[in-house]
Amino acid sequence: MDSDRIREFYCGHPPDLSCITDVNKRHFRLLLPNGRFFKVKDVIRTPRDLQGWLIRSRPLDVYYSTSTYLNPTSVSPRPRTASEYWGPGNIILGNDVAFDLDRRPLSILNLERARKDAVRLLDLMLDRQYSLKYAAFSGSKGFHLVFSDRDTGLEEDHRSREKEIIGRRKALVEEVTQRGIRIDTSVTVDTRRIIRLPGTLNSKTGYCCQTLTLEQLRAPVAEWLDVVERIEGHRTIPRFGWKPLSGHRPALRTPHPDGEVEVGYTTYITSSVLGTKGRHAVLLTLPRGTLEGAVRRLSQAQRVYDLTDVYIFELPRSYQVICLKTVQRNRYQKILDSVRSPSSSQLRRYDRVSLRMGPLIDQNMRELEPSAKFVTFLECPAATRERTFVSRGHIDFLEKHGFTPLVHPRTHGSGEFKLVDAEVRL
Repeated sequence: MDSDRIREFYCGHPPDLSCITDVNKRHFRLLLPNGRFFKVKDVIRTPRDLQGWLIRSRPLDVYYSTSTYLNPTSVSPRPRTASEYWGPGNIILGNDVAFDLDRRPLSILNLERARKDAVRLLDLMLDRQYSLKYAAFSGSKGFHLVFSDRDTGLEEDHRSREKEIIGRRKALVEEVTQRGIRIDTSVTVDTRRIIRLPGTLNSKTGYCCQTLTLEQLRAPVAEWLDVVERIEGHRTIPRFGWKPLSGHRPALRTPHPDGEVEVGYTTYITSSVLGTKGRHAVLLTLPRGTLEGAVRRLSQAQRVYDLTDVYIFELPRSYQVICLKTVQRNRYQKILDSVRSPSSSQLRRYDRVSLRMGPLIDQNMRELEPSAKFVTFLECPAATRERTFVSRGHIDFLEKHGFTPLVHPRTHGSGEFKLVDAEVRL
């Protein structure tokens, strides 16, 4: 990132210390433009104290300690033996319960996967009576959840105390991972760990590490990502985007004979699994209502019909849904009827479903409506994904538009997909 733009950002954006307790007992560290880490030598008490360092140093990344120290300005590596000197910079007073949840590679879909893990973790920790300090979008591949340290009855000796904290964290991490929640275990267990500071830039993307309300955390990433502070012109987070394929553009037809009827043009993908006999991927449309209502309908169908992951996109007036599982026509009809999809009548009439995913354009190639935008997904059990056949062609369609589904070991079809151009009345 350009150092002048970093300085400009921090001149107008003080770091967010509001959710961090005992700030004056924390250790702060900066990753400088030369790639070296720098320990802040001052005791930080207010955002202004740290802001001065950020403006002068123009750091790529900013971190703070998850532990509080007797003397945070002289923190050094943990002594390896009890006989070594434990100075005040090595004496830990307390330790936040911090979690780092990432999914790689960076994409809007993997961010949504990490967010769902974060919600599951939040509910688990609240059930265990932990108090949430804050939840944050890391600015890149995932989320941070930080809870208050509720460790009581610890050893008075600082060496024994730290050892006991580590033991308790290991037990907590084991419980979390056994539930299938993917976390960076070292962040939670290591009492000497540093974590990205809310309100500071992430050099990998230019996005700000930003605290989230619980309402935001429980909402799809696509609903709030565009309002996160960031340095423009830096790396963008890959998401589904309509890219006209090589040699393909909507076919423009002659003007409609009725001059008063306005028409537009768009592109659909069909449900047909090419290279198979009569099999379909589960494509459908739902009227645009509340997302919660659509999710309820689709979740029930996913359970009843053993569907693989269900990907939900939005257009101005509808939700467009793609499930990669391949089914025969009769089974497909039952699924569409069960969710009361308008696509049901289309399948009865044409023996296939065509799902609009491209933008709506006029005769002059001006965009009237955008292409479908990814919103969220409903994840299936891993066992379902392992045993179920999915459409290789529809995986290829999503991948060609910057969207990478999870790996499926069983696939049907030739790996091709069919697009259909259509004229629609406006």
